[in-house]
Amino acid sequence: MKKLIFLLLTFVPLLAFSQKAKIEFDKTSHNFGTIPENGGAAVYDFKFTNTGTVPLILTNVRAGCGCTTPEWDRKPVAPGESGLIKVSYNPLGRPGSFIKSIAVNSNASNSVETLTIRGKVTRKPTDPYDAYKYGAGPVKFITNNVYLGAIHNSDVAEKEIEFVNTSDKTATVAIVSPAKHITATVTPSTLEKGQTGKLHIKYAAAQKNDWGFVSDPLEVKINDAIQGQIVVNATINEDFSQYTPEMLEKAPVLSFSEPEATVDIAKNSTQTHEFQIQNTGKTDLIIRKLKPSDETISISTAKSTIKPGKKTKAIVTIRTDGREGKKIKIIQFTTNDPKNPVSTYKINVNVK
Repeated sequence: MKKLIFLLLTFVPLLAFSQKAKIEFDKTSHNFGTIPENGGAAVYDFKFTNTGTVPLILTNVRAGCGCTTPEWDRKPVAPGESGLIKVSYNPLGRPGSFIKSIAVNSNASNSVETLTIRGKVTRKPTDPYDAYKYGAGPVKFITNNVYLGAIHNSDVAEKEIEFVNTSDKTATVAIVSPAKHITATVTPSTLEKGQTGKLHIKYAAAQKNDWGFVSDPLEVKINDAIQGQIVVNATINEDFSQYTPEMLEKAPVLSFSEPEATVDIAKNSTQTHEFQIQNTGKTDLIIRKLKPSDETISISTAKSTIKPGKKTKAIVTIRTDGREGKKIKIIQFTTNDPKNPVSTYKINVNVK
């Protein structure tokens, strides 16, 4: 009897320990070969069999990146039965060779198995119109925002942008400019399918008669119908390049009574803030333009011309809506100060 008890105590635990699931794959690696970038997901089914003696449960199957997606049945797989793990790889935006690993966790005696997929993604064909981002009907332009940069008030600035006819039909292109200081010419004005043309912009700053950052819209007419807009921007500054050292010594100099301000203001209210503008130079300071950063702020000055050594008062009006928080407002001053033709005044607004 003692021997029987000993045998039961020895072999029953061993028998229980031997009751395990075991997962065996037909193959643990797959090579997709060459696949196109725009051909959709590449998919392969990894087949496995439970060669153990108890049901097999896949507790987790995970890939190393979001480009690889595994799918599997959560139901237990009986001994001797088979199952599939479906692995998908998304090649879009991933040209070149790839190797990805998928970890398979289960209750099997071999509790962690690794699957591998590999291949090479060929880059999708280039769309000949990809560079032309901005459409005006069937015609697309490289850009719809032309910045001429910082130019002098006496300059004539020029710039070209390209466009293309993306339709199957002939397209005629014309530019309507309400501004006398801008001349816009298209060449050619009639385009066949896939043909490119150029828009040549000529900008006479003296005729604009403005200062600082300026914008002008140009309407794009395709086949006699307005179908888009091109905006021409520039920053116009006074030309001080001919100033001699003596002229610079006698030039006006802009200074503020404070470098910046902090204003506490209630929601849905209006408040003013005052500061002084001083000319510390030796000739008249002319304030050519005042440009607030947005429509919630405005500014006025008592004078636009300030004599040497004199000051003038500036009044800023700030309007708020129902939102609390901290905001930064900027006022841009364009003057005839040759060392700082464009100066900024900063206001930190605390809306409570």
